[in-house]
Amino acid sequence: MNLRQSMAGLHTWGGLLPSWLLYVIIFAGTVACFDKELNRWMRPALHEGVVSTQGADDVRDWLQRNVSEELHAFWMHGPTAREPYWRLGWEVDGTETFHNVAFDPRGARPEPMPETLGGDFFFKLHYNLHAGDVGMYIVGLAGMFMLVALVSGLIIHRRIFKDFFTLRPKANGQRAWLDAHNLFGVVGFPFHLILAYTGVAIFVASYMPAAAQVSYSGNVMQYFGEVMGSYHREELHQPAAAPRSLDALIAESRRLWDDAEVGWVSVHHPDDASAVVDVRRRDGSRIGTPQDTLTYDATTGELLNRQNASTGYRAYLWLAGLHMAQFGGSLVRLLYLLMGLCGCAMLVGGLQVWLAKREGRGDRSLVWVRALNASVFAGLPLASLALLWGNRLIPATFTERAIAEGWVFVGAWLLMALWAVLERRNARRLLRHQLLLGAVLALGLPLLNGLTADGHLLASLARGDWALASVDLFLIAVGLICLACARRFSAAPARAVVPGRANRVREA
Repeated sequence: MNLRQSMAGLHTWGGLLPSWLLYVIIFAGTVACFDKELNRWMRPALHEGVVSTQGADDVRDWLQRNVSEELHAFWMHGPTAREPYWRLGWEVDGTETFHNVAFDPRGARPEPMPETLGGDFFFKLHYNLHAGDVGMYIVGLAGMFMLVALVSGLIIHRRIFKDFFTLRPKANGQRAWLDAHNLFGVVGFPFHLILAYTGVAIFVASYMPAAAQVSYSGNVMQYFGEVMGSYHREELHQPAAAPRSLDALIAESRRLWDDAEVGWVSVHHPDDASAVVDVRRRDGSRIGTPQDTLTYDATTGELLNRQNASTGYRAYLWLAGLHMAQFGGSLVRLLYLLMGLCGCAMLVGGLQVWLAKREGRGDRSLVWVRALNASVFAGLPLASLALLWGNRLIPATFTERAIAEGWVFVGAWLLMALWAVLERRNARRLLRHQLLLGAVLALGLPLLNGLTADGHLLASLARGDWALASVDLFLIAVGLICLACARRFSAAPARAVVPGRANRVREA
């Protein structure tokens, strides 16, 4: 057996086994490219394009009035072009429990907006499947499988450049799906290879923590602090004096950075005399902003430290910025979106090729593979659309509203899976009905948005708010594509071509 033949088996099974999980990861990451736009769409209070007039001191005052527990730290982020509102998070001392709120920009004083999962739901689904450290390890393992499948796929495809220009949708089923798998694999190969590698690399310290734990006697936070060049001051266990204005410290930071934008502002041990304020610089024009941070005494405003990240940490930030598309603006995010969709199509095509090659063998287990395909490949997008419907239909005053949105997503996906199992022997009819349902859900969302919020599509376009309008426009495009595909699948299926020795489809 030569190298190419051995790689063919590795590519088949190394790609097949994690393919459904990889689809979830890639789909969620693709949607998360526009997580901030989705955050805004899911909060009707932000649809009017109002710029917040609140300040950091106003946000801290709200925290002091509404949270009585002693805090370990709190952090906030001011309005940006993509998120025109203040965000606040805090951790109660000794609990390791995090709380987050976003404030309505329309008021003079901070008032929290209704809870929502927002686009952050897809970001967390992408990197840890909402399963904490266990999910992060699973995603890392899937990323390594993807690297194996990509490299082995490159080795076995001798006609890689020819495949780039070959797509025969009217050919027999296996040939058409193989063309699609090859085309989308070749188009997105550099992107998928880089994203798979960086996705694994940026979490390597979490996947293999033994070296840091041994070197720092289990104090991993000290390790990260030294790598980042951050400043830490031990608690004095004495009451804190009146704090310095956060707005004044932000203004001073801008002056020291020659009017650069400010990102996260965090206060550590705010109730203790040792309290410090970290002001982080924000720069979205470069891949991997260096995370420059100024640390001040929270009481006197004295500058205590300038964070100077090591070369290794800057390299890590570059990899993280490349993976998360935190540079280049909307054009780069759109490119990531298209390449992510290519990745999803590549996985779908690969599974269909695997099924087509085994259809004539009478394997009864294939119907269950088709059911799993329908549950994941169609079920996840449909559940995501259901999540957006839940966001609009769940009352703003509903307690634990974000949790309710999550259950809408889970419940919808379970229903899609049950539907796929019940219709497992009618795959073509099931797909047609799923496409019709997707069209109804996608095309109905812009209408529902217009009925439940002031930022309907025509109003957004009239004021040139393309960031908000892009969500509705994308949903309309998805709905029309689903309609077109459903129409195609409503036609009678073409007669299968019995492959002879001369016209069998070869993989390469």
